[in-house]
Amino acid sequence: MTYTDKRAGRWLTWALLTAHVCWAPDLAAAEQEHQVGKGQTLSGIADRYGVSVSSLAAANGLARDSTLREGQLLVVPARGVLYVSSGDTLAAIARRHDVTIEELARTNRVPAAGPLRIGQRLLLPGFEAAAKQQSSEQRWGRPKRRGNAVLYRDATHERRNVALVDRRGRVPPDTLRVLARLMRPRADRRRGKEPHPRLVRLLAQVSDHFGGRPVHVISGYRRPGGYTKDSSRHVAGQAIDFRIPGVPLEVLRDYCSKLRHVGVGYYPNSHFVHLDVRQKDARWTDRSRPGEAPQFVRPGDPPVVDPVVDEENVADEPPAEDDGKPPIDDAPSDDPFAASPL
Repeated sequence: MTYTDKRAGRWLTWALLTAHVCWAPDLAAAEQEHQVGKGQTLSGIADRYGVSVSSLAAANGLARDSTLREGQLLVVPARGVLYVSSGDTLAAIARRHDVTIEELARTNRVPAAGPLRIGQRLLLPGFEAAAKQQSSEQRWGRPKRRGNAVLYRDATHERRNVALVDRRGRVPPDTLRVLARLMRPRADRRRGKEPHPRLVRLLAQVSDHFGGRPVHVISGYRRPGGYTKDSSRHVAGQAIDFRIPGVPLEVLRDYCSKLRHVGVGYYPNSHFVHLDVRQKDARWTDRSRPGEAPQFVRPGDPPVVDPVVDEENVADEPPAEDDGKPPIDDAPSDDPFAASPL
């Protein structure tokens, strides 16, 4: 065999190995989004991606028999990832996936006999090694363009790619006008109140941290009435209720809770996180269903009910937690994309 033949052989071996690496399935593949087409159902979409209907429904805060809207965005669980649905137990999940209860509990660091929460994200044994190798940045990735965000309004099916901040960290006036329309009350055709600039800067920071994934806006500006009081930050244009498909709600809550001079509300049964800007920090959990009076969780209270979203009837943030003062409006730093102080 000549030198040329050996060199060609080594090149072929390298090419085959490279192809294998490129085409090998990623056991901890990132979750993806699916935009619902006309006439599509949960079961049909679940079959298409090879996931269970119950996990697909739970990942999106839906019931198994929910009717989908054309244009609706769904997060599709990755391989090895499932979401707890109503009636699920650790034993039942272990049995369905041919693993032991002990393995499943150990992988997810939960008690073998403990209760599960509807919508809780679980990793199946055998997939945890790849997941552990990912750092926070590797897990969420980097945004294509920092300071930009794709915003999707669930109620109106509007989708906008918005430059939330410019290169100097300032919020462009055009952005405030776009957001005033996107975050208006659902029944309004005209635009609502412009959001507070610091809320927009924080939204850019949150979007960047989670790799620029689309931000689903549940509620922004609201008029007083029902559970929305005159003192609500929503009424002042200083609050947003949102979620990010592919990011567990607890992870989104925990990241927002590191921010300063904000109010963070966790709504597990309405499947969103509330973020507002204020002077005195506030944190709360509300387990009420949409349309119900707030039900703030006390230590030891059990998780309950299926998550459902109805932005017109979401419970308001607790006014007792607020100091009633104008929010902090920190000026952009010399580094336009520096994180707000944590």
